[in-house]
Parts: sequence; structure tokens; C-alpha cells
Amino acid sequence: MVFNHRRQTRWQWMRAACLGAAMLASTAAMAVDNPDAPDRLAAFEQRIQPLEAAVANQNTTADMLRASSAYAKQLDVELNQTYRELMAKVGATGAQKLRASQRNWLAFMTTEAAFIDGTWNAKDFGSTSALSRSEYRNRVTKARIVQLLDYLRSYP
Repeated sequence: MVFNHRRQTRWQWMRAACLGAAMLASTAAMAVDNPDAPDRLAAFEQRIQPLEAAVANQNTTADMLRASSAYAKQLDVELNQTYRELMAKVGATGAQKLRASQRNWLAFMTTEAAFIDGTWNAKDFGSTSALSRSEYRNRVTKARIVQLLDYLRSYP
């Protein structure tokens, strides 16, 4: 498919990427829900809300990038914590499969980052291209955390 307008290409690609992330998150929602399990998702959302607000409340791109970087660091902490919690609950066979799944997700993120870093540039995307790249990576990482938290709902 060929597009004549760069913005049209950008927005269609971004829409497809967001749809993919939403599909990824929605498949996790199919996990068995354990009513006795703590609401880890609500606790996660509460912890990251101030960081998301900090990004949105900045006045300059540089300040937004700093806030987005702080948000990314916290998402990394949350991702590792959630992964460790789930690994402790899934048993030996589950742990082996989860490890493979996480390695594949990390490979996807590495490839995805190389793509967006190589194509979402200032020439084509303007002065906020770095912020767009950072926000996209944060959205995909957050979706993975939500997915792992949904899996955790199956365990007490």
C-alpha cells in the first residue's frame, strides 16, 4: 500500500501499532480470574498515574522527555517485579514457558525500538519525534505489564 502523504502513513502506522498493543492486552484479559487474588492492576495504575501525569503536565518537549524517561525507568522496575512475581507462581513448566515468552517479547521490543528509532526522525516527524518514540515504547511496555498482571489474577 502506498501513501502520498507522510502524516497519513504515520497516523495509519500508529493506529495499527496501538491496535496491536490493545489486542495484546485484551488477550491477557482471557485469563482465569481468581476473586481471592489481590487487585495488582489497580495498585499498578495507582503507582504509575503520577508519572503519566508528570509527562502530560510538562510545558516543553525537553521537560516531557525527562518525565517520559523517569516513567520508562519505573515501567522497567514494574515489568521486572511483575515478571518475578509471576515466575514464582507458575511452577517449573510454566516458568520455562513464561521465560521463553518474555525473551520473545524482549526480542520484539528490541526490534521494534530499532525500527522506530530508525524511522521516527525529526525530518519526518518534527521536533517531537523523540517524545513520540519514548511514548510509544512506554505504551508497549505498559501493555506487557498489564498482560502479566492479568496472568497473575489466576493465582492467589
